[in-house]
Amino acid sequence: MGKAGEDSTAATGLGHPVCMLLLPTTCTIAIVFKDLQSLPPATWPRAALFALVAAAVIAVPSDLIDTPLFGRPVETRWIDYVILVVTAGLIGLILAIRPDPSDPDVSADARSRDDTRTIWGGFVSFLAVGCPVCNQVVVALVGTSGALAWWAPVQPVIGLLAVSLLVYTLRKRLQTFRLVACPVPASSRRKAAR
Repeated sequence: MGKAGEDSTAATGLGHPVCMLLLPTTCTIAIVFKDLQSLPPATWPRAALFALVAAAVIAVPSDLIDTPLFGRPVETRWIDYVILVVTAGLIGLILAIRPDPSDPDVSADARSRDDTRTIWGGFVSFLAVGCPVCNQVVVALVGTSGALAWWAPVQPVIGLLAVSLLVYTLRKRLQTFRLVACPVPASSRRKAAR
């Protein structure tokens, strides 16, 4: 975003990362798609593999994929499958985009934060698609009828929170990749710091 765009978001209070995530501009969306298109071709098979693993890790215990290991007394909803596909795809992309570990411009702390956000996004996604009466914490707090009356309607919103967290993490990961793929010369960094 240009300098004028930064000033307008700061004046409206929309410069906060959560606001920028929830209210993305056309420019931001275009930059993310451009960054995704510029990824090396080897990233896409890795992303598909990671997405399949993430989908299995989320879908098998929540019984979206029917197995004899787990049961689900409450029927799945169509939104559960949408949340599963979107979050698994985002997790796959995030995990497939790996910055060079030897690059001094990318700190281990930044990579660790991205990985932590990815794990939390997957966990929140699992809560969003899981059976509402199978969540023992929710049942203990509000009972079975409360889980169906209160928790089940909130789950799609929780799914949106998972997607938002993962989109934010993807944006951060793409910025990190951009640093690795197109490092900024030291003289430009000094000028930007002033």
